[in-house]
Amino acid sequence: MKSTLTLIAILMASLFALGQNISSPDYIETKIESGSTFKKYKNGKLDSIVVAMYAVNYGNALIFAKLDNEIRITNADDENSVIKIELKNNKQVRTFFYKNKPAIVVESIDFDINQLPKNTTVTRSLSNNVIQNMSIKTNYEVFGDDNPDKTFKLFYGLNIRTDLDNLDAIFENIGAFFSEEDALLKIFYGSYAEKFAPKILTYLKTNDSGIITDGITLDYQNKNAKETNPYNIYKNGKIIKSGKASLADFQKTYQDYIIKLQE
Repeated sequence: MKSTLTLIAILMASLFALGQNISSPDYIETKIESGSTFKKYKNGKLDSIVVAMYAVNYGNALIFAKLDNEIRITNADDENSVIKIELKNNKQVRTFFYKNKPAIVVESIDFDINQLPKNTTVTRSLSNNVIQNMSIKTNYEVFGDDNPDKTFKLFYGLNIRTDLDNLDAIFENIGAFFSEEDALLKIFYGSYAEKFAPKILTYLKTNDSGIITDGITLDYQNKNAKETNPYNIYKNGKIIKSGKASLADFQKTYQDYIIKLQE
């Protein structure tokens, strides 16, 4: 079993080869659970972030770089995967590239149930009292038989405020998240991560006219989480079930719906 000091030495050498010298005084270290976050500033702005992860017999790093028109995220242990965050009409677009091909595209949108994006999955969720509206398009065939599990978890688990509309603010938000003591636990550690996952409000699929074909949605108008709001379940373009539920109860209804889809 390798000691933590040995893992750190190996990791630093690997990062140096990738052009990231985290032993440089330019980097400011924040120790977190199972690792450290290193931030480098340039002209008073956050320029790069390296998150070093240490586990039993394993060391890895996540590298975040802010370029002119995008934020690029790489995993030192996964050369095939790249995550990019860009802005389109002041909305965030997050793309998972695998072997230079887009596999997953998540785009922030304005949610209007009567005017939804075409041929996509639309989700709404509640995180830190902010409602996140997103469209998701996937091409999982790009992965083939590969399973870049840790980068996949990072892509979906990195909880960035969707109301931020400039790259500097988004990058600072990422840096603040990875300065939290339990940041890595919130992304990579199963049941612990689930406790902090956004609360689902909507999961819908649309056709080539933007019409709902299937899904479930909670009309979250009453923002008191303990009060009830109406929900609908759709199948083949029709509402097949309606009811009312609190935010907590709706999470169970949503999970039951997803389980039935997978049967």
